[in-house]
Amino acid sequence: MIDYDATLKTFFDEVILFLDKRKSQAKDEVELKRIVDTMGIVRAVAANPRKYADYNARVQDGLVEHAEAFMPTPRDNSVFLIYSRLLWKLPDLWSQFDYRRQEAQKALLDALKQMKYKNATNILKDLYFPFVSPERYAVKKER
Repeated sequence: MIDYDATLKTFFDEVILFLDKRKSQAKDEVELKRIVDTMGIVRAVAANPRKYADYNARVQDGLVEHAEAFMPTPRDNSVFLIYSRLLWKLPDLWSQFDYRRQEAQKALLDALKQMKYKNATNILKDLYFPFVSPERYAVKKER
């Protein structure tokens, strides 16, 4: 059985790891500050995902992330899209309706696999990752 709350925490940890790696690539102080601010935003959302699943709650508390902080190059916004897509599905992770909850759970597992791929440093990752199930990266719960 998969523990989706722990898996969600793992996803946010992967996003923070990606942003932490981005700090060393910052070209100036403005970009570095943007990355550090976004890391704080991701940590705040990770600390209370049920509250911040609502976009209006994030806006009200000033937790709207900078897309540029996720972008290693001006044309590569893939990590921002992964993060945004998951935040869009996040309210459904606790839905009472099975089909909505299952879609959100699948989106979480897919996003976690994509973040693991982005953070992987293995040169053979292009051969390995297509054959790995997203469930492999999920946090399992003891029965």
